[in-house]
Amino acid sequence: MTTTTTTVEEFRRYAQGRRGGRRRGAPRYPDALVAFAVEHARAVRSAGRSVNAAAAELGLSGVTLSTWLSRSVGTPRPRLREIVVQADDVVVKGGERTVEVKTASGHIVRGLSVADAAALLRALS
Repeated sequence: MTTTTTTVEEFRRYAQGRRGGRRRGAPRYPDALVAFAVEHARAVRSAGRSVNAAAAELGLSGVTLSTWLSRSVGTPRPRLREIVVQADDVVVKGGERTVEVKTASGHIVRGLSVADAAALLRALS
């Protein structure tokens, strides 16, 4: 599917196929399709309708489409989210430094090496 031949219905079918029945967790969209969705959302908004209406037409969540709209043109999509590690999050046990990772939803993973914690955060992003 290319941007020049993409229609709203084609985008919707593509979005549904990518998820494979899951509500969340599909891989990232290609930049060309993100650009199409943003263009469509802007047209829908200029016609006086909401971002959520545009998202529903495309088969996306309103949050996803709003995020895409909020990014400035040409800004690369972030691969990792910024996290804050405080000095008291690093624990030295038997000469090995370990960290505790706490997610925004409250899950805690303890006893990871710094490299393992980084790998976990990459996988969750």
